[in-house]
Amino acid sequence: MKKCIVFPFVFLLTFLGMAQNYNSDSITNVVSQHSKYLNLSFSLDQRKAENENQLLRDVIDQNKLNYKVTVSSGYAIKENFTLGVGLSYGRNREDITFKNEDNGEITNKSIGQDFSFIPNIRKYIPFGTGKFQIFVQTELRFTYGESLQRNFLVNEIEKIENDFFELRLGVQPGAIIFFDKNFAFETSVGLVGLSSKWSTETVNGDVDNQTKITENNIDLDLNLLSLKLGVAYYF
Repeated sequence: MKKCIVFPFVFLLTFLGMAQNYNSDSITNVVSQHSKYLNLSFSLDQRKAENENQLLRDVIDQNKLNYKVTVSSGYAIKENFTLGVGLSYGRNREDITFKNEDNGEITNKSIGQDFSFIPNIRKYIPFGTGKFQIFVQTELRFTYGESLQRNFLVNEIEKIENDFFELRLGVQPGAIIFFDKNFAFETSVGLVGLSSKWSTETVNGDVDNQTKITENNIDLDLNLLSLKLGVAYYF
């Protein structure tokens, strides 16, 4: 767990060091008025564990893999300020076997996916010649997702289907290093903001007794463990 906490800080410090030591030709006003950008970013969350004593259960085996790919584009309506839109696809999978309070083994298998439409605005803050910049992206994210979970209990198999729609208004800080006037490397951390989520849960195909859930959340914690990496082309 300590390694997971330290890694984002080490990465960001290394990133800042690269920006300070980068000595290419002078780059000035990269995000000028009427310029455009294309961005491809990726995030990954993977976990594998065996014989782990978690808070409320003893895990025998766990294998989790979550990833998200985002494609976005923007247009600078004035210097260092862009209007943009993004599309993202995320997929998650987890297989876990653990012991319950009666010392019986239970296996849960889940898989899900989500699609997001992300209109946004960005404010860039360049340093020096503009080779290194930070940005603050404000976005309105519309997300539809679905998941299927099968719980292999001691005496039965339980199937849980979930569909949800989420609306999120948030702020996402990030940093950019330009390798020349067109190509850049970007990184950003977790979203801070407000969200509303509407979910429908169906157990064992029983549509008449669906569970409907409405959630409203205020998240003011900056999640440094949710690190997103990407490459961008400015023109």
